[in-house]
Amino acid sequence: IVFLLRGSFRRYPLLLLYCVLQLAATVSEEYVFRVHGQTNFFRRLYWTDEVTLDLVLFFMVITLIYRAVEGSPVRIAMGRLLGAVVAIVLVVPFVLFSARRFSTAWFNGTSQLLNFGAAIMNLGLWTALIGTKKRDPLLLTVSAGLGVAVTGAAIAYGLRRFTPPTSTPQQLANLFKTLTYLASVAIWCWAFRSAAKKNPAPPAPVGAPTVSS
Repeated sequence: IVFLLRGSFRRYPLLLLYCVLQLAATVSEEYVFRVHGQTNFFRRLYWTDEVTLDLVLFFMVITLIYRAVEGSPVRIAMGRLLGAVVAIVLVVPFVLFSARRFSTAWFNGTSQLLNFGAAIMNLGLWTALIGTKKRDPLLLTVSAGLGVAVTGAAIAYGLRRFTPPTSTPQQLANLFKTLTYLASVAIWCWAFRSAAKKNPAPPAPVGAPTVSS
């Protein structure tokens, strides 16, 4: 958040929103867990936070792909395609999964779908960025961190579906998800810290000298 606010938040508002929501979710979940324990309210809060954050990451991939094809003749068609993808992804969880809606199984499947879809589309983003003549190093690094985050989450959610609750394999899957999330944050911090160094704030204007009367 600090590195983004030093200048790059205007280019990446969704990433700033994601970081703020992640911080708020962590604080609220920790508070509820310490006060009420692992109740149904805590589980509902946790999964609501997870799906919301996954949606923000998914929309981030969409917007970065649309930015990557800026100036391309296929941008209009790509915009329509991305809009269709968003509509499909918002509808599919309510149709595809047979589990009771808004249950733990439903939330887990929805989060896995969002992250897996974002990981696949992030590969397309990288292909588009590498194929452009003027490559944006910052955008490449941001998409790399994004790819680590969504791919790690997709793998972890997939592993959790085939492991018993609270078992060691499931705890290892949770640990893997946490480590990939921390790795993505480290990549973003490195990227925006370097960007802030390259674009320091302009010096304050010097006032005109005063002449004593």
